[in-house]
Amino acid sequence: MSAPELELKPLAGLRVVDFSWVVAGPMTTKMLALMGAEVIKIESTTRPEHKNRTAGFHLLNNNKRSCTIDIRTTAGQDVLHRLVAKSDIVVENFSARVLQKYRLGYEDLRKVRPDLIFVSASGVGRSGPQRDALAYGTMLQAYSGRAGLIGQPNAMVEAMGILPIWTDPVTAMWETFSVLAAIHHRNRTGHGSYLDLSMLEGTVSLLPEALLRLSLGGDGTTPGGLSDGESAPGGCFRCAGTDDWIAIAVGTDAEWQALCDAMAAPDLAVEHPNAASRRAALSELNAKIATWCGTQDAVTLEARLRSLGVPAARTRHFGEVIDDPDIRRRGLFVDLPDGRHTTALPWREADTGFRGDLAPTPELGADNDHVFQRILGLSDDEVAALRGQEVAT
Repeated sequence: MSAPELELKPLAGLRVVDFSWVVAGPMTTKMLALMGAEVIKIESTTRPEHKNRTAGFHLLNNNKRSCTIDIRTTAGQDVLHRLVAKSDIVVENFSARVLQKYRLGYEDLRKVRPDLIFVSASGVGRSGPQRDALAYGTMLQAYSGRAGLIGQPNAMVEAMGILPIWTDPVTAMWETFSVLAAIHHRNRTGHGSYLDLSMLEGTVSLLPEALLRLSLGGDGTTPGGLSDGESAPGGCFRCAGTDDWIAIAVGTDAEWQALCDAMAAPDLAVEHPNAASRRAALSELNAKIATWCGTQDAVTLEARLRSLGVPAARTRHFGEVIDDPDIRRRGLFVDLPDGRHTTALPWREADTGFRGDLAPTPELGADNDHVFQRILGLSDDEVAALRGQEVAT
C-alpha cells in the first residue's frame, strides 16, 4: 500500500473483532472499517438478526468480514482467543456478563493480547447497581431527561421526544471517538485500554443547555418548550401540505421585522420590538406564526423567508435528501455492486473526495476460510473438525 493510500486509510493494518449487534456497535465498527481497519464480525447461524439480514443490517454491516463461531463452546472460545491474539480491538454491546461467562471478557482476552483495546457499550455502564439492566434507545431517551425537555408534545408527531431513537447513533459517535483516542494512546505508550461506555451518559452529554439552566438556578423540572433556547419566537410549524413543516428561528430584531413583513403583520413588529418583549409573549407569537404557516406552501415559504434573511428550513422527506444534487456530488450516498445503497464516511478528504472504501455486506460465514486459514493458519483437517463439532457453521 502506497503512502497516499495509507494516509487516506488511517486505520489500515488494524484488526477489529466485532461482537456488537443492533445499531450503536455495528455503526461504530462500520466507521472503523471505512477508515481502513479489517473488521471481522462474529456471527451465529442461530441468531435471527444474522440469518435474516434486513435493510438496516446491510446499511450498518457492509465492508466487514463475516465469521460464524459458536461462542458457547470451549473450542469456539479457544479459536476466538487465537483470533484476538492477532487483533487490536474488540467491540461488544452484549448484556453484562455474557462474554465473561464464555471466557471472552476483557480480563480473559487481555491475557492473549496485553495491549488490547476493548470497547464495551451498555445502557448505563458496566458498573453500579443497574449494570445488569436491559436498555433500549427509547427507554434511555426518557431516562436521560431529554424527553422531559419537550414542553408541549405535538399530537401530530408520534412519540415526540422518544422517536426517532437517536441514542444509538450518538453512542456510535462517542464509541468511535473513544476507539481513536485509545489507538492514539496505545501508539504513544504501548498500553491497551478497557473503555466502559454508558449510552445514558453519552446522551446526557449532549444536553448542555439543560445543565446550564439548572446551574443558573432552575429546578430542572420545567420543560424547554417548543422553541429552542435562543429563538424569540421560533419553532417547527406545520404548513399547508399533507405533512409539510418548516422550522423558523428568529434571533435578531431585524429578522423579526422581516418575518412580520412576510406575514403582513406590521402591528406585531411595533408591539414587540425587542427580544424581551417577544419572549414574554412567546406562546402568543408562536400561535400566530403557526396559523399563518398553515396557509403557506412549505417550499415557497422557505425560499421567501431565506430571501428576507429569516433563518428557516422546511422539513424534507428522506427521499429528497438522497436525491439532493449537492449531497450526491459530495458522495455521502453510495450505490454498491449488489444494488443496495449505503452511506460512506460523514466527511470527505477534500483533495481526493475519499470517503472510505465500501463493499457489499458479506453472506453469513462468507469469510470463515479467510479467518481460520489465512489469519489463524488452521489446516483443512482442523477446520473440518471445527465444522464437525458445529463450532464453525
